[in-house]
Amino acid sequence: MSGRTLRRDATRRSLVAAGLRVVAERGFAGATTAAIAQASGKAHGTVFVHFPTRDALVAELVEEIGRAMADRLSASAGDAPGVAEVLRAHLAALGEHEVLWSRLLAEAPTLPPAARARVFALQSGVASRLGQALARDAKRGRARAMDPVVMSNVWIALTNHYLVHRDLFAPGGSVIAARGADLEAQLLALLRP
Repeated sequence: MSGRTLRRDATRRSLVAAGLRVVAERGFAGATTAAIAQASGKAHGTVFVHFPTRDALVAELVEEIGRAMADRLSASAGDAPGVAEVLRAHLAALGEHEVLWSRLLAEAPTLPPAARARVFALQSGVASRLGQALARDAKRGRARAMDPVVMSNVWIALTNHYLVHRDLFAPGGSVIAARGADLEAQLLALLRP
């Protein structure tokens, strides 16, 4: 790669990193192109060299959150995990990106369609992993037979509820650290054979 290409990539990464910091502090609504430019130390016009619209920038921020979460989930769950392992891996991924994921869930209805679609895709990926794990656990006699869609929907609704209302469930702290084990235990109790 040429020096120019390397600089361009570095600037883009810098804008995305600054965008994630701004979202963590102010939410997506506060993540204006001007705020992101200021946080990155770049000129406002530089944002538009790399992202033609704010929607494109927001979509990239959501994509970055998604990549980080998917990578963590893949690395943690192992090759043929059971439900408990997938739940723990998902909780670990949520815990590492809790503030961003909470903002994402709370503001999802206001996000551009591409960003909302990515949120749905991420949750569908978790649901798929859980469904596969449930099939393995049921076959091993470690879980009762249950509709995997229902089980996945219960888990996603439960984690989303706690994350969106993290200020109530863990004021000033991490809801995943404070309540993650309880959430896992609740779902596993539903699956006991």
